[in-house]
Amino acid sequence: MIKNSIQQSSRSIIIGVFSLALLSFSIASNAQSYVLKFNASEQESYIDCGTFSDYISGDFTIETWIFVDSWAGNYILADESWNAGSGAAGFAFRLNSNGKVEMNVGTGNWEEVASSENQIQIGKWQHVAVSVNTGNEVKIFVDGILAGNGTLSKPMNVSGSHLFMGEGSAWKERRLDGKLFDFRIWDIARTNEEINSNKDIQLNGNEDGLVANWLLNEGQGDSLNDLTGNHNLEKGSGTSWAVKDRILVDGSLKILNSGKDSVIVSVSGQEISTWKLSENPAVGNVTFKTINNNSAYLIFEAQTAVYQNDTIYFAAETSGGEELAATVPFDLYDNKYQYFGERLLDKIHKDFYNKNNGLYAEAIDASSNFKQATSFVWPASHMLRALIQAWKVNPEKYETLIVNYLAATDQYQVTKDGRTGYAVLPGNDGKRFYDDNGQLMMPFTMYYDSTEDETTLNNLKIAYEFNNGIRDSKYAIPQHEDQLGFGMLFSMSVNYTSYAAAKLYQATNESRYFDEALAYYELENDLSVKIKDSNTKLFNQASYYQNGSWSLNGIVNGNSVRGGGYRAYQTTVVIQNAILLYQITNEQKYLDDAREMMSSCINHWYTAGQGLSEISFWGGDDMIDALLDMYRETKEEEFFTIAADIVDFLSAHNRDKRGYYASSYNDIDGKWNLYRTSENPSEIGMMGQAAAASAFLNVAYNSVNPVTDVDEIEVAQKNQSLTVFPNPAPRGTEMKIKIPEQGGVAGEVYLYNQPGQVVQWFESQEITGDGLITVTPAVNIPGIYFVRVISGAKSYHTKVLIH
Repeated sequence: MIKNSIQQSSRSIIIGVFSLALLSFSIASNAQSYVLKFNASEQESYIDCGTFSDYISGDFTIETWIFVDSWAGNYILADESWNAGSGAAGFAFRLNSNGKVEMNVGTGNWEEVASSENQIQIGKWQHVAVSVNTGNEVKIFVDGILAGNGTLSKPMNVSGSHLFMGEGSAWKERRLDGKLFDFRIWDIARTNEEINSNKDIQLNGNEDGLVANWLLNEGQGDSLNDLTGNHNLEKGSGTSWAVKDRILVDGSLKILNSGKDSVIVSVSGQEISTWKLSENPAVGNVTFKTINNNSAYLIFEAQTAVYQNDTIYFAAETSGGEELAATVPFDLYDNKYQYFGERLLDKIHKDFYNKNNGLYAEAIDASSNFKQATSFVWPASHMLRALIQAWKVNPEKYETLIVNYLAATDQYQVTKDGRTGYAVLPGNDGKRFYDDNGQLMMPFTMYYDSTEDETTLNNLKIAYEFNNGIRDSKYAIPQHEDQLGFGMLFSMSVNYTSYAAAKLYQATNESRYFDEALAYYELENDLSVKIKDSNTKLFNQASYYQNGSWSLNGIVNGNSVRGGGYRAYQTTVVIQNAILLYQITNEQKYLDDAREMMSSCINHWYTAGQGLSEISFWGGDDMIDALLDMYRETKEEEFFTIAADIVDFLSAHNRDKRGYYASSYNDIDGKWNLYRTSENPSEIGMMGQAAAASAFLNVAYNSVNPVTDVDEIEVAQKNQSLTVFPNPAPRGTEMKIKIPEQGGVAGEVYLYNQPGQVVQWFESQEITGDGLITVTPAVNIPGIYFVRVISGAKSYHTKVLIH
């Protein structure tokens, strides 16, 4: 879990009234969605799911939507069996004609846990679930509500029989007469709240604990796809496809302050006479606008003072008098940057996420179909950054996504010629680009900074060693493997590697990383190397050491090449590196370097109120990150103001009719200073959207976590009123703090990190007669920290470098 989630602060964010126009949608009146029909009279009306041990070894949950046509048959899922040696084994999850939901479990004997009667009705879609944990507790849920529970006398015996959906294993001829939809198996015992919160929402297939999820909505053929990709099955010949008569909800509602949003709700194959609200939310008003005889807009208008989320309950009455119920989740935002960031990121996930590999598509066409089903590793690094920024802002919502996506990026790892690095595409054994590996280092360091996750640290080391291992005698690294041996220094390869070296020193305290970080930094900032322009202080693309001197022109593989020209991301990472080295060494020259380069970037690419004259993935989110790093380091509001102004322009002018931002590689239509609200592009690139989402969410995090939260910690030398020694202090060693107070008085000691977050608190420390307090900080990351001592009504503070 992230160390510090977003908290409300003293910053006052003035957000105007925002109105969101209704989406311009049309739904064909004959659009259909399917479910699987089980027919009690048909011999092959079931699905053979293999054995339960293929799915579960401990706790489990089973859940599905069910529509009972008659009580002729009643099995949902079962693998029950019996033998003379162990007695009853396995389970039978089923219904009875009194409307009960039953879970019969074999523990040697048969033990039953059931709901009360009349929970299940004929002719109505309802959600049923059962959970069993290793404490032998069994819970039954109907429509997201606990409807029955009990405790088994002993654990369930494992059954050797096959697992059948819609039929019994030992007790045959009790086949279900009804329909199933969205069938899920989990290897955890899910809670009431967990079941209820997403029973109406289609999952992605990569949720924690989900081991199988069959939507049962293919509508043709015999194949049944598992969203997790692990248990694709075939339907029995006695089952059939049926049109689903259940309310479909197209997405969720996201509203900023006082505004509107809408979703389309529909029922395929049914004529709806009335749409109605089951209960009106206290925070807004709901209305329906009919589109045709089976669909409508659900329009929600709300006002909010703080971020919150909830659920709207509504219903549709068919022309035949049947009432169908459904829900739609909503999120209300008081922070416009979080609103725009989450709205965009959720849209990316909906349109670009590839369930087959857990990665994201490179691009989609006008109909939101994948043009390339998996992104290159460069866009993947931007998507990682966006998800990490989202997770910092809203950890409960995005934690599973970021953990799963970090694991999915391992598919890009390739070992070739004895060296492991990240390739252009997953599983590709061809070219591996050093700048791509460098760019992956950035999200790896971002995630490790918040979690100290060892797996991510190892991934950072893999990318770093892949680059660092081929540097030449001058510490130069080319763009990719085919360019080795030509004295090429590609700025993005070297600049990211330099930054990662400093981060690895912070994480491991291994001196060789620090030595390498300094060597890289001195090389890239050596004006005679020419990668850094002596006049603008901006970084060129590449420089070449050939014929005894450095030049922006060179020969590689027999071809003339030119490395001159600026992109913002070539300089912004060096700014962040300079800040990092300043934090590690406390040497003012690094902060001075950062200021000089940041000033150049601002002058070159930024115009107040007119966005950023740079392409999103060539410096957009990088510029935001560097500005906000400067803000957190210097506490100068100007840097935050510029970052906020850039994304304010994006939200007002750069978003097209499809809700997406500029994503072209071309300056003429790819920059963040373009007015694009009338655009309706035929192709959307994921990388530009990820960069925009990352920028919005980083500004959101800083807007509610301002560094002024800890303004009372003065760091100016003239204001320091206590001393710490040793200072600098090695990690894990005892530190003595001398204050003016002397003897006996209990004091409290707080240790803050650079962003102003409390990382350690020492309660009631004894003060010696010499005015000394002794503590041992448990700090894992080297850098500058702030010490604050409270003794009685007095407060003392100072700065300490821990290495």
